[in-house]
Amino acid sequence: MKFPICEYADSAEGFYSQCASCPIDSSSPGCALDELDNGNYQFEGVTPHGGVKALFYFKDNEGNQVRKRDAIHVEIHELDEQGHLMTILYGMVDPEGMIYLKNSGPEKAHSQDNIQ
Repeated sequence: MKFPICEYADSAEGFYSQCASCPIDSSSPGCALDELDNGNYQFEGVTPHGGVKALFYFKDNEGNQVRKRDAIHVEIHELDEQGHLMTILYGMVDPEGMIYLKNSGPEKAHSQDNIQ
């Protein structure tokens, strides 16, 4: 699935990959993410697992919350219309995109074909 909103880069396969590693500040007009008061980031729109919102938690190697540009790891929570957690994706932020390490849902990656 392609990321549908970004105004800074061509849409690429791997819904969250280009967004998680993008160097553009989220306060820039046209960015698909909004930085929340608590330091996390939010995407509002249809998510790959059928949600309506995704929350991004960026972390360093010690698990501390950091700004997106300083992150090594990312945890993405997809929420439904009622705000219920649908799935959690775990990955590493990389300048070339995000590498998925684990998906909390039933479609666990068993081969390269399943990695976004």
